[in-house]
Amino acid sequence: MPWFIIMLVSLPTFAKKQTFSQAEITLMHAIYQQHQPNFDSEDTRNRLSENLFLLSQAKQHQPHLLQRQADVGFSTEFHVRRYVMTLLQNAVPSAVLPTPPAPDWSRYSTWKLSQDLPNYPNNNHYTHVQLQQLTTVDLSFLVGAQLTLADLMLEQSMQNRYKLHQGDYALFQKLITQHRDYHHKVKYLAKRLKQANISLANLNKIATAELIRSPMLSYFGVQSQMHGERSEYVDRLKSQITNKHIANFYLKHKADFKHKSDVIASAVLFESQNKAKNFNTDVKKLGFKNALLQHNKQNLFADTQGKLARHNATQWVHQVVFNLKKAQLTNPIRSPKGKWLIAQTHQINFDYYHKDSETVRYQATLALIENMAQQRYQQKKQAWLKATKSSI
Repeated sequence: MPWFIIMLVSLPTFAKKQTFSQAEITLMHAIYQQHQPNFDSEDTRNRLSENLFLLSQAKQHQPHLLQRQADVGFSTEFHVRRYVMTLLQNAVPSAVLPTPPAPDWSRYSTWKLSQDLPNYPNNNHYTHVQLQQLTTVDLSFLVGAQLTLADLMLEQSMQNRYKLHQGDYALFQKLITQHRDYHHKVKYLAKRLKQANISLANLNKIATAELIRSPMLSYFGVQSQMHGERSEYVDRLKSQITNKHIANFYLKHKADFKHKSDVIASAVLFESQNKAKNFNTDVKKLGFKNALLQHNKQNLFADTQGKLARHNATQWVHQVVFNLKKAQLTNPIRSPKGKWLIAQTHQINFDYYHKDSETVRYQATLALIENMAQQRYQQKKQAWLKATKSSI
């Protein structure tokens, strides 16, 4: 008896009609645990349920994700097929499949591929006429299932597509083999999957939902996007934030806007690292002021009685000192000009950013957007679960 059927007894049953079978839930539980060992059965049900919600929202608000997440990347269908292959391997780990018959590559040579491909689209998009031409090229005899050259080319990344247009026949063979292996596995596991109450259609749904999860969480603003980008949805949330919201946030979180206003410190530069090390040793013995006298040096900040204001921290030395902790003495630090710095802070004074400053507005807005996004997301998800009466 397969391991995933045995594990079913450990999972509770549900009164509502379930979207996925217990075997499918157990399979995904095992998949998630491969990456998160503490992921329990309730976590699995919650994630699958949330993924279905995100899939439904993608169909409404971000349908392009169902086709491709990045214009230069592989299609979503390509990634789904790979994910399903992993699920099948885990669903029936002991299955020994007969070797599929090798394709007769002589029936579709390198020359034939180059003849069937149109000119490479520099904008990464085939014209309607080119697509029609690609659709007429049937590759089913190589795969053992329906596949046209259009299907193959459209699911590729821009890099793969370019390589194929350059005549990379080895890549073509690899891609065809992947298709053939997928359909071969699906065909020979169909009976065992049915006996285990696992549906290929559900595995495809699970895989698709898992793949669009991250970009959809980013779309709703509950997960950070790369490079600080925001979706139109999040921008609409931002437009609802008023000056009053920001002022209230500032009053409630004023401690978060505390910053160093000025620093009292001493610093000196040496031509060699050894001299800087000797000075550092003397500071520990005599104190900074006496060490300056002994080495006949002057505090770099003597003109301001050692005071460094935040708005003046533009030079390299100022920036280094401003980032030190209270009473911190540095080891020799090499300057951009090749000299060696020894510095020590004596006092650090703090202040608060003004409530109308750009810093307050920026940080408060980000926090308010995040809070609002989380709240709206939970509301949307719960409303969807209630309306669909779905149970995982």
